[in-house]
Amino acid sequence: MIDLPPPRASLPILLILARETMLRELRPMMADAGLTEPQWRILRVLTHEGALSVQDVAAAACLQPTSVSRILQSMVERGLVLRRQDSANRRRQVVTATAQGQALIARSAPVSRAVTDGFADRFGRERYAQLVALLDAFIVDCGEG
Repeated sequence: MIDLPPPRASLPILLILARETMLRELRPMMADAGLTEPQWRILRVLTHEGALSVQDVAAAACLQPTSVSRILQSMVERGLVLRRQDSANRRRQVVTATAQGQALIARSAPVSRAVTDGFADRFGRERYAQLVALLDAFIVDCGEG
């Protein structure tokens, strides 16, 4: 017998299932906005954080830096983000959301909030807040750095 918990007791599997549960309801909103999940995460990060290096965008959006460069190129072509050289470090690029990218997130925000609120209502607002806090603490306490 293999000494592993059943799949529904495995944190990695449960986290993936929870992610998919939420994304199932968020994907139509992203599709309506004409964005892929990685593009949504990048725009979401940039509209919240402001200008970031490509590496910081990748870390904040939970994406591989090599993927981010390719994704950003298509977003630049669509006018959603602006990529420029950092004036202090010419080897570094800084990315910002354009007015068009910010407007896209602003138009989608009510739907995103409604979906998130719907999950909080169904799960219980207090339990939802506890889950978010526990996951954040897990990342801070157990993550690298």
